[in-house]
Amino acid sequence: MIRKLTCTAIAGLLAMSSALTAQELTIQGPATLDKEGVVEISGAGFEADAPVLLLFTTADGVAAEIGYALDPQPVADADGNWTTTWSYGRFVSKKLVAPGDFNLAATDEDLNELATTTITFTE
Repeated sequence: MIRKLTCTAIAGLLAMSSALTAQELTIQGPATLDKEGVVEISGAGFEADAPVLLLFTTADGVAAEIGYALDPQPVADADGNWTTTWSYGRFVSKKLVAPGDFNLAATDEDLNELATTTITFTE
């Protein structure tokens, strides 16, 4: 019985510790439908010194890796934090966005999803 309680307690502690280190993805927006538009994106709780890929889901449901339009390329610092700016004007000019909510996901280099958020586009 003691062993069972110990395993349960350990499992609970592990679940709590992973929840405490969950990654967060934040957008400073909403984003306006502007062909010159930019928005700041940041993350916290990521693996130290690890690159982060960002996947944006367009109006037609296609997930696009947006690294070419980020400055700088997101790489977590020693504390797991990063900040970048996305120049999303190409998505506006190609009509890949419209007013409304869209999904943005942060992944590792193997495209394992680490965090998601919603980015809202307004006119």
